[in-house]
Amino acid sequence: MIRSLLLLTVISVLGITVGFTGEVKSPEALGAHWARVSDEAQIQFVVDELRAVAMGRGSERIVRKHVAQGVSLASIVSTDESATKRAAIALRKADVRVNGNAATAEVRPGEQLQFEKRNNTWMVVGGRMTVSPQHDGQPRSTIMSSAGPSVGETFIATPISRDNGIDRLSRGVTQSMIDRTLFSTPEKTASYYHAHYTQTAPYVSATYIQFVTDPSWNRIVYGNMNRWIRAYDVAGPSAIAVDADGRVFVGELENNRILALQVVGEGNDAQLQPRFVIPDVANPTDIALDDNGTPLNTADDALYVADASRNVVLKYAIGPAGATLAATFDGFDSPTSVLVGKWNGAGNGLVYVVDKLAKRIRVFDDLGSELSLIKELKGSYREYFKAIKADHFGNVYVVDNIHSRVFKYTAALELLDAQGNDDTFAALGNVDVPFGKIVVDGQGTYWAGFDQMFAVERWSDASGAQRRTLGLGLKNIIFHADEDIAAIENTFTLTDFGNVGIRIYDGADKLVRTLSSSWMVSGAKSLVWDRRNDAGEQVPAGTYRYEIGAVPSYRDEPTISRTEFYLPLYYWENSGSTVAADDAHLVQGSAVRWGSDPSQTVNDDPSSVRYRFNGLNPESEYMVAAEYVAHDNIPRQQDMTVNGMRLHETVSVSSTSTKIDYIKLPKDSYAGGEATISINSQAGGSAIVSQLWFKETGRGFAPKQLDGSLPTAYKLEQNYPNPFNPSTVIRYAVPADGSVLLKVYDIAGREVATLVNDQQAAGTYEIRFNGQNSSGRALASGVYFYQIKSGGFSETRKMLLLK
Repeated sequence: MIRSLLLLTVISVLGITVGFTGEVKSPEALGAHWARVSDEAQIQFVVDELRAVAMGRGSERIVRKHVAQGVSLASIVSTDESATKRAAIALRKADVRVNGNAATAEVRPGEQLQFEKRNNTWMVVGGRMTVSPQHDGQPRSTIMSSAGPSVGETFIATPISRDNGIDRLSRGVTQSMIDRTLFSTPEKTASYYHAHYTQTAPYVSATYIQFVTDPSWNRIVYGNMNRWIRAYDVAGPSAIAVDADGRVFVGELENNRILALQVVGEGNDAQLQPRFVIPDVANPTDIALDDNGTPLNTADDALYVADASRNVVLKYAIGPAGATLAATFDGFDSPTSVLVGKWNGAGNGLVYVVDKLAKRIRVFDDLGSELSLIKELKGSYREYFKAIKADHFGNVYVVDNIHSRVFKYTAALELLDAQGNDDTFAALGNVDVPFGKIVVDGQGTYWAGFDQMFAVERWSDASGAQRRTLGLGLKNIIFHADEDIAAIENTFTLTDFGNVGIRIYDGADKLVRTLSSSWMVSGAKSLVWDRRNDAGEQVPAGTYRYEIGAVPSYRDEPTISRTEFYLPLYYWENSGSTVAADDAHLVQGSAVRWGSDPSQTVNDDPSSVRYRFNGLNPESEYMVAAEYVAHDNIPRQQDMTVNGMRLHETVSVSSTSTKIDYIKLPKDSYAGGEATISINSQAGGSAIVSQLWFKETGRGFAPKQLDGSLPTAYKLEQNYPNPFNPSTVIRYAVPADGSVLLKVYDIAGREVATLVNDQQAAGTYEIRFNGQNSSGRALASGVYFYQIKSGGFSETRKMLLLK
């Protein structure tokens, strides 16, 4: 046992400690925050997951965790393929109404999902939602695109102790402060936290203990915020996990068993006492607790144990005085790490296992008698997955020991972000994302995860443990448009769960459109702006500022991306529409309708249907296109003019649609800044038009990032991972606007793929290379080169594809 007056930085992952005066500080006061989301937010999360699965992202098996038994996913979610590009609308927020343990979510006008709260989890029990690919961001045929730099950080370096100016815990720090080495080989870590918020002083009382295993010295070192450290002897501690009641489960390798210990007492009196033993575990390499969806009720908990010697994962039902073997799952190859997934702080029944000599991760659904495989992720040539943890919302953190790197994935193992190398961490071995029991007088009791990550690395004079605050980043921000720039699609990756809102301002800094303000799960996102303002009117040409704001669930600190672009003029006239904004430039003609489709409405006039467009730039170029269809089956002859100048010769019009492709307007026709387009009747019969398009050409929208730290020099980074299979990420930086060309060549110097060939604004970019050539054919194993050229700069790097 060790006692000292050390300000216990080794356990300050939450920043919860006391100063030398003994003053208690709350987590928030020291920069740590626990996740809190409303019932409305939780339901919006489920809607977002359903929408993603319908669009081919995420995992249907995982999202079914939020659909009641007996309700088929196909019965509540369908895809509407009939939506047209020109009718695209923005993704809309689900309007949620909660009434006790029941709720509804209006996803689109006239479409609702019904929810019930079961076991503290909102489940879909009925209703229907339709997802339209053009509406919700299905990748479209992109003519123009621009990738902006990422904004915000996923892993924010945070001092172990701000008050004492300690950024990193190390052997040198402990020796200088308490004249002790403290550890020999810190390996794994877990935490126990309990806080009580009151309406009167001291307002918050808290107990926080961080546990660190030290197999070289056969002990667990632990301590709390009252400036003490103790040790508990264990014969080869190989794994550790802690539940909400302070039960500590430790793998004891040398005795082939699991020890169940109990935290007894608070403050200086807190210590570990033995509870019971789980025998006959040959090689307990890792432990994971399953709270069975009820984290505050430990009576129904289960324990998963990875046994590397027997190549099995064992599941135990935990009682107050012992544990009973509930299942033995085989089919593994040297399982080294195990994890139970989370959803809003509670276990969701997903089981993650790292095995095959730490080279693969698999996620399973526990069906009771067997584990059903959902997805498998294989590591590349030199990757070594040493630890796996989950946060409050089920995002998965994986440590790659070889590269001293931590990855963050969605629950479906889709990569969100990564941080680290040998310069960031020193032989990174383990991480802990802490949880705690929070009691708030007048509100209730919560089991919540914190926005912190405690990283254990090599114990040396300069390294040992680091702290990261879990931030929310917007990565891979890309804007897509087609040739018309009829709508702007914005895709990005959200690196954590958050409340996302979009605001668009015009050149006079006037807010013209608010697109979405909704809680979204982490992962790839896609939103579409239909170039309309909040009143539904099509916006004129001009410069616009597009702002993405994302607020995390832990705190009210938004990550904001601001992008500026020029929108050439574009108008779509849905002739005869019941919506005035869709037929806004009509000056002559009467509406006739025989259906709701744009091709089933027309404007009709005995002599001429006319549209007038103002505010044109005489120095620019404009084009017009049209659709004609006879609603009454009477044949017609008609032509089109602009300010009296004929644009096309007389054409025959019948009940079959006649499309007039884009025609360039003579410059003389709009020299005064105005153009009147007339569809004129010829040889009897009225003039009719069903749809008309008018656009400016010759100017691209060229998005440019307005905020963020811009690079000062050109840079091409080494791809990661390398070697790779099947894909790798290439990052590069350009300090000035200009053309960027990024290509891949084989060892003979032959071009195999073009990854980037575009005009890009100054910024930092990344692109994923999927190991395929330009024709989509998989490349063979071997050495390849990737080369960037921009602004006179050229650099080439080598990468290795291994299959």
